[in-house]
Amino acid sequence: MFRQLSKRSQADLSMLIISFIWGLSFVLAKNALADIGPFVFVGFRFMLAFFVLAAWSYRDVFKLRRSTLGSGCLLGFFLFIGYAFQTVGLKYTTSSNAGFVTGVSVVLVPIIYSLLYKKKPSLATVITVTVAALGLFLISVPLGSVKFSHGDLIVLVGAFGFAIHIILVDYYSHQHNAIAITAIQVLVVGILCTGLGWAFETIPARITLNAMSAIIVTAVLSTALAFLVQNYMQRFSTPTRFAVVLTSEPVFAAMAGYIWAGERLSGSGLLGAGLILAAMLVTVLFKKKVPTPL
Repeated sequence: MFRQLSKRSQADLSMLIISFIWGLSFVLAKNALADIGPFVFVGFRFMLAFFVLAAWSYRDVFKLRRSTLGSGCLLGFFLFIGYAFQTVGLKYTTSSNAGFVTGVSVVLVPIIYSLLYKKKPSLATVITVTVAALGLFLISVPLGSVKFSHGDLIVLVGAFGFAIHIILVDYYSHQHNAIAITAIQVLVVGILCTGLGWAFETIPARITLNAMSAIIVTAVLSTALAFLVQNYMQRFSTPTRFAVVLTSEPVFAAMAGYIWAGERLSGSGLLGAGLILAAMLVTVLFKKKVPTPL
């Protein structure tokens, strides 16, 4: 049945499945952090993902030019910022909140573009950022409180990392072998997080089944497979269609959090989540191509 669909429909359906996997990974990571430090978890996850990519297509992975290595390291650094802060923040917030706060990265992209070019942001950009900020406030500040959840603020730093990564990928991805530059990014995240884990966290003498299963699932499905599918399928669709599909990721994260972790969004949290999703969709649908300054 899948083969009977058009290539574009296959691509969109594939990314919807990947979006579901990414949403589920928030709950898996949240549960794993009860048994393992965040940097060790991310480091092991990405190192394993690198070996999976190398085994899958070692000729592409090791088909390196110096420029690919440099670009991959730069992309990997901001990907490291994204995943490191997202995972640390997960220790102090819910997987549902983390999914929606991470989604703010989509809204941050046009703002960062405007700052890079020193141009006044468009009215649509101002509106979407305002709506997303209001949504972030409603989802992160409990009723009767005036303080943001510090876990959500940590995840927000990660969202900035993801936003810059999105901008850089838009520029660098077409200049290099897709699998090779992806593998370098994954390896950089793995090395940096593993190093920080050894330096600042306690390496468990025995990795629990809970942590090991989360590492394997997120490494193989959420990282290696997800990147491979995205790299291959994007040629059959458009970035805008892909981005619209991926706005479902925080919804899946909230659903998984509700089913497997019993997480519930309050009334204000639900409203905030809806505002963030609306801002993400408007940003994607009205996004204008901005030339990169790099």
